[in-house]
Amino acid sequence: MVAKFLVFLLIWILLTAFGTFMGYGLFPDRSIFETGVIACLIAWVVSIIITVLRSVTKGEIDTQKLLTSKHPDYEAYPGDVANHFVGFEEIGGHLYFFPESLVFHPAYKDKVQLQDWIIDYKDIADVRQGPSINKIVVEAKDGAVDVFAVHSKDKWISQIRAKMKSSSEG
Repeated sequence: MVAKFLVFLLIWILLTAFGTFMGYGLFPDRSIFETGVIACLIAWVVSIIITVLRSVTKGEIDTQKLLTSKHPDYEAYPGDVANHFVGFEEIGGHLYFFPESLVFHPAYKDKVQLQDWIIDYKDIADVRQGPSINKIVVEAKDGAVDVFAVHSKDKWISQIRAKMKSSSEG
């Protein structure tokens, strides 16, 4: 997110400088201040357009790249904060809906040697309410059971079931 903002600022500053000098060259009868303000406003609009178009045209990442890429763009996919229960340990992070799989990304992955938890929708046998109010249980066809604490558990369960259904039809 910070990188996107810095790219936006860089584009805006460069376009403002370019516009100011071009405007002053084309309209020497206007003051440099007027030219700079107009260039600044035009550069702001163009920077927003460039930044939005860059984000929109970036496309989706392939789930196979997720396994090989060190830093996939998780923000490109819908998801929310979640805790993954592994034995007696609770790992904080985010749960994401990738196109072909459900992905849990631990929050401290870079500091601790934790791997993303990934399961294809076609490999999920069942998803249901967990042992407490905010938990869901994801059961794999191979018998593995994973428990997550999430906000709006009913929404998560229905969306996972919809993804399971669409992956089995396709």
